[in-house]
Amino acid sequence: MAETKMKVIVDSTCDLPKDLIKKYDIDVVPVYIQHQEKTMADGVDITIQEYYDLLREVDELPTTSAPAPKDFLERIEAALKNHSSVFIATVTSKLSATFQSAKIAAKRIKDAKVHLIDSKFGSGVLAFLALAVAKLSKRGVPENEIIKKVEELRDESILVGYVETLDNFKKSGRISNLKFWLGAVTKAKPLLELKDGIIQACGKATGKVKAQKKVIAEVLSRTKKNQKYDIMITHGDDSEAAELLMKQFEKKLSLGEKLINYLTPALATHLGIGTVVISLSPSI
Repeated sequence: MAETKMKVIVDSTCDLPKDLIKKYDIDVVPVYIQHQEKTMADGVDITIQEYYDLLREVDELPTTSAPAPKDFLERIEAALKNHSSVFIATVTSKLSATFQSAKIAAKRIKDAKVHLIDSKFGSGVLAFLALAVAKLSKRGVPENEIIKKVEELRDESILVGYVETLDNFKKSGRISNLKFWLGAVTKAKPLLELKDGIIQACGKATGKVKAQKKVIAEVLSRTKKNQKYDIMITHGDDSEAAELLMKQFEKKLSLGEKLINYLTPALATHLGIGTVVISLSPSI
């Protein structure tokens, strides 16, 4: 007989640490990375450090592609053998076809509960939505209440960061709504946020120290007083910056989960080395 606990499935842009994936039995569907004639499953066929080394060496940027519907379908069918329902959340549908692939797969499942939401984010926010479902399900919260709560958490989440340059965005074609920055930002580090599922400019700063100060200010301007937040700081191979920023947020915010992790290769491809992303969701 299937368990009552809901199975959680996300894509690999969630940046979830492996220990939490194992602890909460979360299934991660990899995004694909193409380099030259080789196709690699994100987080499966190449290590984080190997990929960052590759990014430093290549002249032509690798490309990424969404998981196919069959990738989600296989995970859903396997999950339903031991669970009564499935929850799927993906990276923002406005930047990837991943949500559409999951939607196609979910529609093929008959007579079973498959809950699918567009996270409107990626990285840490997607991770915290997945963790929220897993935690609430373990507590025995009814499914309709879990979905409602997760949607509320998503709408109150924050994702802000800075990148070294916009070069990777330009090469990857993700810069259409940031074209006005190409002429304005040269030596400055652009500050970006994910809002309504779209990457938007929210400032710039000259030098790493100023960028860090400004990104802290941008995050704090979006938080609510007396709200406790889970925080994940993901980085493009700059753990020192991530740790420094975490210490600052520990002083300024009431925090629950505190996570630091590398940006997954799928995100690092577009955001680039040196990027730092701060994701916050209300603690449950």
